[in-house]
Amino acid sequence: MEWKPKGWITLLLGILLPPFAFLYVNQGTLFWRYFLLSLVVAVLDYVLHKSIPPSHWLNYVYLNWLFTLVCAVHAYLLCRAYSTQKVRRWYAKWWAIPAIFTIFYSLVFLFRAFCYEPFSIPATSMNPTLKVGEYIIVKKWGFGDYGSYGVTLNNTQVKDESMLQRGEIYVFYPPDSETPYVKRLIGLPGDTIVIEGDVITVNGKVLRTEFLRVDDDNKIYREFLGDKNYLIQRNPNRPVGVFQTVEVPAHHYFFLGDNRDNSRDSRFWGTVSTADFVGEVAMVLAL
Repeated sequence: MEWKPKGWITLLLGILLPPFAFLYVNQGTLFWRYFLLSLVVAVLDYVLHKSIPPSHWLNYVYLNWLFTLVCAVHAYLLCRAYSTQKVRRWYAKWWAIPAIFTIFYSLVFLFRAFCYEPFSIPATSMNPTLKVGEYIIVKKWGFGDYGSYGVTLNNTQVKDESMLQRGEIYVFYPPDSETPYVKRLIGLPGDTIVIEGDVITVNGKVLRTEFLRVDDDNKIYREFLGDKNYLIQRNPNRPVGVFQTVEVPAHHYFFLGDNRDNSRDSRFWGTVSTADFVGEVAMVLAL
């Protein structure tokens, strides 16, 4: 039986699911080309908007809008010129697009839930290491909190606590919070943490710092913790001025933000249980 794609379905798919419109009009090669192009456009949108001031009108314009329009128009023109003599491939049949879409995004969801998930940095608490607007890729396997897009599939404790290392950066849920935080791990179970303003002592050893430079009103230091070192910043005009001694309980961890005078961390809401970890920061996308 001769078959020809319908124009209104083609336009609808071109607007709602841009690359998938080409499957419907029996053009598998164009589907992959447009799919790869959509990834390039997404990256370009991210890079361009990162450099535009928040208040500028261009911050509300996206290349993806033009991409969607081009995709829909191209697919519609192919639909109008479609030859009924062409063999209809399996991916152009009525059940194929819902099936492909469901399988593809199910795999994406499972990958984000169990393996790696991107997060954006919304605040300055980890300056100068992580800046607002940057993306981090979080390794989740082994940390027990498996889910994505607000859906939790499983939530247990960290599988092996030896994977939690001082000086590394982790994502977790602070006590009594449903918002994930990203901070640097300073204290392990059994540690004694003493904080006296700018001076931090771990098990009797003061964390050594080395002054590097001044950025605006902030002083940038290199801090040394065991065999690791990283950058921190302090604002002498508004120091936090916390004085406390913390004994880190079993299966709990003590975190600090690298922006020491502008960070809500374990100095304020206490230690973090192994049941509240999301994962470890594996990569920073600083485009």
